[in-house]
Amino acid sequence: MSLAEVWGVVTTGVAGVMVKVEVDVAQGLPSVGVIGLAGASVTEARWRARSAIGNIGATWPAARITIGLSPADLPKSGTSLDLPIAVGVLAATGQVPGSALRDIAFIGELGLDGSVREVDGALAAAIAAHRHGVGSVCIPSANARQVRVIPGLRVVAIRDLAHLIRVLRGEVEVASLQGADETGAERNLGDECSARHAGVPSGDMQPDFSEIRGHPFARFGLEVVAAGGHHCSMVGPPGVGKSMLANRLPTILPDLPIDIALEVTAIASLAGQWPVERGLVRRPLLQAPHHSSSPAAILGTSKGRQSIPGALSLAHHGVLFLDEAPEFSRPSLEGLRQPMESGVITVMRAAASATLPARFQLILASNPCPCGLAVGRGDACTCSPMARRRYAERLSGPLLDRIDVRLSLPKPSATDLASAPAESSAEIRERVLVARARAGKRFEAESWSLNAHVPGTALRQRWRPTPEAESLIRSAERTGISLRSADRLLRIAWTVADLAGAACPNAEHVAAAMGLRGVDVPGGS
Repeated sequence: MSLAEVWGVVTTGVAGVMVKVEVDVAQGLPSVGVIGLAGASVTEARWRARSAIGNIGATWPAARITIGLSPADLPKSGTSLDLPIAVGVLAATGQVPGSALRDIAFIGELGLDGSVREVDGALAAAIAAHRHGVGSVCIPSANARQVRVIPGLRVVAIRDLAHLIRVLRGEVEVASLQGADETGAERNLGDECSARHAGVPSGDMQPDFSEIRGHPFARFGLEVVAAGGHHCSMVGPPGVGKSMLANRLPTILPDLPIDIALEVTAIASLAGQWPVERGLVRRPLLQAPHHSSSPAAILGTSKGRQSIPGALSLAHHGVLFLDEAPEFSRPSLEGLRQPMESGVITVMRAAASATLPARFQLILASNPCPCGLAVGRGDACTCSPMARRRYAERLSGPLLDRIDVRLSLPKPSATDLASAPAESSAEIRERVLVARARAGKRFEAESWSLNAHVPGTALRQRWRPTPEAESLIRSAERTGISLRSADRLLRIAWTVADLAGAACPNAEHVAAAMGLRGVDVPGGS
């Protein structure tokens, strides 16, 4: 008999891992054994492959078959190895040429009738194959639309196992899809799906900043947030417009670059939140979990050895909006602190640990007190002083210190509500793009591109503001703000300067940053 080697891919966490499938067909009593830490779904693949091969008219050998999965110490689960196992058996028995298996990876689930079905995480698997140096992937037709956008990767879309056999034998020409060939129609679909993910039904008007009446300072604050990648909190009475503003933040953020779009789509599809027919995620997504969500749903968890991304990872390079923030559990809120700065979260369990991406923009919205009426003099508030204090303490100081922009939203007046529409999201977005381009040029030799991610030492040594601005920051430091707050003031000031087209922050830009952060301007009224 013979030995065949086929490349397959399994997903672990939110990434794919290459697996070499070795199939040995030898003399002996007919049997099939799978070795290499295969989970139940992978072990069952031998029976799916056997039925599929028999039902399409090919031959399953009456021999002793050993299927080895390498690396042997990596736990493997899922159904993506069905196709490479079947191809390995066919190659080991000479039914397809072994030369056709070079430089190609196989991903797909088999039906008992020989059909090739879509799998979750196909994009993450294809990305792993491409990074491994594989030039082609053979994949179910249903997954091809997402996978074909990977630059430089040849995608072979397969309908069923019989079709694949004819392709490997060279009996039929298959239309391969070259990567990075995304049409404008797909890009529009991505915009529509991003809006739907943010709670806008398909076909309805997408959220736009022109619908916001009043709140000029909050609008400016969110423009700064979008331009610099800052985190933000909003405090105001119920119905003042906090959720409306947060839901419209993604509409003024730039499109996702192709490499980031691939990563975001892979995470969303693995979590089952982005069906394959939607194509590639091109617009930043909004995640808005309910305050009753568990810490595992917010931060991520694991099931056995399989990591499950939480809302933090699903908001990767997008917006994480926590409405009624004080109502979230303490572990959920405190678990945000490290990912807010590092951009990753490490989920550790007894069986395994995984590091998941979590580079998000956090938007917190809360009422001023439990009843929400402690505004102005607070005459209408029915909460006791102790209740107000307990409510305010639900958001810890270390968490709030990591929030760059802090906005207080007053109730709009009747005149504000009757005013003409203000600037649209498209107009604001143009300014955001220009400001980000300035920052990107400034940091083109660095590992970061946004003001919110600049290390404090680099800010103070290499990108210092004007002497008057530095003097203003030192005055604020003497009032008792932390060193982290001083660094964040400077980051916000740089974003304000980028929006204004200035070469570096001056005292006016620092004063605007203090207003956005809720710090009293020394000597101000």
